[in-house]
Amino acid sequence: MTAGATTGSGPAVFASVDSAPGTFARPLPLWRAPMLLLVFCALSAAQIVLLFHGPLARFFPAGDYILPLGFTGGHAIGLRAFSVTFLFCFALFWGRDNATRIRLIADLLPTYAIICLSIDLGLATVASATGLPVPLHLAEILSGLSGWALFALRLLEHATLPRAIAIRRHDDGFRRNLALAAGLVILAVLGAQLVEHKAAGLVRTLRDGGILGGLGPGVFLVLPLFFLLLYLTARFMRRDRSANPGFSPDVTVIVPAFNEEYIIARTIEALDLAARDYGGRVHVLLIDNNSRDRTGEIATTTFAACANISGRVIREGTPGKAHALNTGLRLTETDLLIRVDADTQILPGSIARAVSWFAHPRTGVVGGLPMVPGTGPFDGARQIETLVKHGFYSVALQSINGVVGVPGMLAVYRTALIRDLGGFVSGMNGEDTDISMRIGEMGYRIVVDPKIRYISEVPVSFTHLREQRLRWFRSVLHVSSRCRQVILSDQSSIRGRLVLPYMLFNSARRTAMIPLILFGFLEYLLGSGSRGLMEWQPLIAVMLGASLMVAVLVILISGLPALLLALPDYVAFRLLRSYFTLESMLTIRVAAEQRPFVLPKEIPS
Repeated sequence: MTAGATTGSGPAVFASVDSAPGTFARPLPLWRAPMLLLVFCALSAAQIVLLFHGPLARFFPAGDYILPLGFTGGHAIGLRAFSVTFLFCFALFWGRDNATRIRLIADLLPTYAIICLSIDLGLATVASATGLPVPLHLAEILSGLSGWALFALRLLEHATLPRAIAIRRHDDGFRRNLALAAGLVILAVLGAQLVEHKAAGLVRTLRDGGILGGLGPGVFLVLPLFFLLLYLTARFMRRDRSANPGFSPDVTVIVPAFNEEYIIARTIEALDLAARDYGGRVHVLLIDNNSRDRTGEIATTTFAACANISGRVIREGTPGKAHALNTGLRLTETDLLIRVDADTQILPGSIARAVSWFAHPRTGVVGGLPMVPGTGPFDGARQIETLVKHGFYSVALQSINGVVGVPGMLAVYRTALIRDLGGFVSGMNGEDTDISMRIGEMGYRIVVDPKIRYISEVPVSFTHLREQRLRWFRSVLHVSSRCRQVILSDQSSIRGRLVLPYMLFNSARRTAMIPLILFGFLEYLLGSGSRGLMEWQPLIAVMLGASLMVAVLVILISGLPALLLALPDYVAFRLLRSYFTLESMLTIRVAAEQRPFVLPKEIPS
């Protein structure tokens, strides 16, 4: 839901109370992240020179902070020097005052040093006990992964985040799902090895061209192959859980709207068209969330002209999308509830398709595939992003009950479940993910069906895209903190044991991506010298790697080959997305003191 004054074709101002919830987020000046990167580059360059050409080279001949304990081979990028510099700089610019900065640095750097020392001594012990050589790049990989994991954990512990709540749990077959996932991982590893043996020429080309970063397919192909196997499994399993086209109860559509006069008529007209082929009645509640423009007036006029839906406008004076949604929830009289963002146009057939899944009594949430308008500068890249995330990964995770959230652009729920859970949470980012995951943890199915399609607004300016992504990327931490019982409790689920931790880790990785690329270039320019330890391929792999291969695969699976032309835009978009992730993490308020990420003794329900 966008906000602000409008122009003839789109919103001119995008900020709302949801842009930066005051308790948990702070405004971020545009200069802050660039200044962080500038200081990071200066410190990185100094370290690289000292490690390769200065006095530190005597103590760390590998060109990184690795003890000379007999490791073999070389490394692609000095991940320990990078991690030390990144953690220091992030703490420097995240802290709100000198005391906070000192607290963060005193926690992050010694902890990371202990982790690295443990890795070196542990690998040296293994080498001594087995007589087998231990490659240097193994120590580097473990150090990089540990650095990102530490960063994610310390964000949760030092940030001001939502309080933990009690999560209602129901066994969804965790052991069965885990066994399936483990079996598919084994198949993916075997598949990666098969590719290396059967397509040696192609692998060599990809490695030399930078796609594999000088590494073998065992590193870069296992995860894509694993998700491909999950995707195929989900498609096979769906045949036994197909939707029932004859199921068409009455439904209520809630449309929260704040200053949406430029687009609200199109949204209502799209609902009217989508309801034409639906057997039940469709009643729309447009919740005017204290708009300062003609949103309510235009909506009332448009409803009067609709032939297939009934609708009315309700005024909700308390700012915030969750307040608008909960107002609509209180007025809903049907068993099923559809939420649609005010800038989203549902396509014909999608209401019928989405509701048909609820013929199965254990279906709790249904979502679909966002499509782009096709006229904006980011549309091609965004379409690839939605195909990968919603059309591939979300579909794949259904095979192991691992879907975390359905985006609020379009989602269908059982009304009673939302009421049982107390409605939509306000004052934080990610209320759509929060409610979807909690319904899933109750044992209900979360369905993402790519045949359910809708056109969702894509920002057309850097400013709008920045505002949107800062909201979205904060939500991972907000939801993980509020629903930490899913991660930490004894009752296990795939979401809690695998997916949410991976999402947190991935957020940390994406936060560090731009600094990592800059560090790699600096090490290539300043560190190689006659020692020749650095190559250019790993830098390309950081920017492309497995993500590009997945994107190509998903485009072909989706039957949209024209999107291959948008791949360069997608690569650039991913880099921009990484930059926004860095900014987003900097907007999170630092807590007054560090609090361990554990379950509190008493958890409010």
